[in-house]
Amino acid sequence: MKSPEKYNVPVLEKAISIIETLSEQVESIGVSELCKLTEMPKTSVFFILNTLEKHNYISKTESGKYKLGSKLINLGLNVLNKIEIREEARPFMEKLLQDTGYTVHLAVLDDGEAMYVEKVENQGFVKFSTYIGQRIPLHASGVGKALAAYLPMSKLDEILHEKGLLEITENTITNAQDFKAALEVIRNLGYAVEDEEGESGIRCIGAPILDHQNQLKASISITALRTDLSIHEIPIVGEKVKQTALEISMLLGYRKSN
Repeated sequence: MKSPEKYNVPVLEKAISIIETLSEQVESIGVSELCKLTEMPKTSVFFILNTLEKHNYISKTESGKYKLGSKLINLGLNVLNKIEIREEARPFMEKLLQDTGYTVHLAVLDDGEAMYVEKVENQGFVKFSTYIGQRIPLHASGVGKALAAYLPMSKLDEILHEKGLLEITENTITNAQDFKAALEVIRNLGYAVEDEEGESGIRCIGAPILDHQNQLKASISITALRTDLSIHEIPIVGEKVKQTALEISMLLGYRKSN
């Protein structure tokens, strides 16, 4: 087996060293001090700092010194938020699994897509190949449609412009006007139905999770084979998914308005 050191990228190692050194400082520091602390030549430090600053991983003060940038803070908060929602939602997901028998997913909005951050399923014969970290289009998934329905219209339009509405199955909604009309129905019902739009033979029901500021936090869904979840059962299961999402939301501080 080859040593991991053979796969190191020297410039990346240097960038990591600079970021970690800055994180240890109480106040911003200059290039010379940074060179001394990292034991790197000034030219290397200068070029790496410029690149990191360009991407907002570090920032330069008016005095020409450096400190960690907002991008790193946001990344850290995103990680914490996703871990928090997983821990809070897990018991409710397990109860929903017990009540319905269907696989339960938890997702968050990430770069214009729904990303699974938690999954619970039965130990039975039927299993789905979904996995934590998987990204799926908003318009072709239960969790995605539940997220999309509660986004600000400007954000939704931005995502639709960037991602489009790719046809995945013959049931996929590919027209923006039709998709927005479907989202209005979701807002009225309080839950989203995805009927073989992301994969033939699969149905999903999703609902949004809101936080203490009544802002979209995540979404939860059940996934089932079409043969196991009939059209007539959808409203019943939909209310269970909706209630589960509400219970998680209230745990996060959400309060329904009168």
